[in-house]
Amino acid sequence: MIDKFNRKINYLRVSVTDRCNLRCVYCMPEQGIVHKQPADILSFEQIYKIVKAAIGLGIEKVRITGGEPLVRKDLPLLIRKLRVIDGLKEICLTTNGIYLSEYAADLKSAGLDRINVSLDSLNSSRFQEITRGGSLDAVLKGIDTALAEGLSALKINVVLLKDFNSDEVLDFASLTKTKPLQVRFIEYMPTATNYFSYDKSFFSAQTAKTICSSLGELAPVDSRKIEAARIFRIKGFWGTVGFISPISQPFCASCNKLRLTSDGRLRVCLHSAKTVNLREAVEVSEEKTASLIREAVFLKPHSHNLREKDNLDEFGFEKDNFSMCQIGG
Repeated sequence: MIDKFNRKINYLRVSVTDRCNLRCVYCMPEQGIVHKQPADILSFEQIYKIVKAAIGLGIEKVRITGGEPLVRKDLPLLIRKLRVIDGLKEICLTTNGIYLSEYAADLKSAGLDRINVSLDSLNSSRFQEITRGGSLDAVLKGIDTALAEGLSALKINVVLLKDFNSDEVLDFASLTKTKPLQVRFIEYMPTATNYFSYDKSFFSAQTAKTICSSLGELAPVDSRKIEAARIFRIKGFWGTVGFISPISQPFCASCNKLRLTSDGRLRVCLHSAKTVNLREAVEVSEEKTASLIREAVFLKPHSHNLREKDNLDEFGFEKDNFSMCQIGG
């Protein structure tokens, strides 16, 4: 699929639940959210039909997200079901890692290709603060288990926060010295749950890159794929580090993503409220579903609105946007 700005759209993120076992401060309000009723959440069969229609239009990569996808019962069954769709080249999963040690073997057996783990601190007390009670030990055990099960090239996503975890950049980068990890440093984006002051907490990916260079020469890693991250290998290290700069160096011009929410809405941009509802179409036919997916691609904006102020709320969101955990960001 090619959108009206000549971008090739070949990546679909699929949220399988709006529920999570953590309350990360930039993702969810402390009191949680009003969850969708189980009947409103797409079934595995409905997800399969939507993904199949999307692949028929040119989607090649699917990422399973949430909320926290591993709280969805029998998730490996969905992975196995999607794996056999002709034309699907890669199935990935983004998780907070709490349940990863329990499910890593089943996910690998089902056909999962790769895992991203969201991890914002290697300090136990900071980790508990930012997740509101999560166990760092459980996440680290999950990462080691996933690597042992053969889910190599595992990525760790670190949201950079000045004066919170910015002093841990070297600690995170050092994880790549002896393990086949890619640690990705991601700039903090304004969200509807502004626990950290955005103006005071922003820390650029470029600054993180400069800090990493103190460990050794950063050699660019050639990638044939469209990547949000600029990827480097520190000289002598096994893994890699990546830098994602949605604020300081927006990459919207090469964005290839669509997002399917857990209740069946196809979202065209993380920071745009425009959606197309696929829930009813998927019960009609694959052709109807495909038609609406094409319609959504046409709605995809040229860029996000994080730097704009007119007609936006104080965080840069369109007025009717909602919490990140409900988008599958």
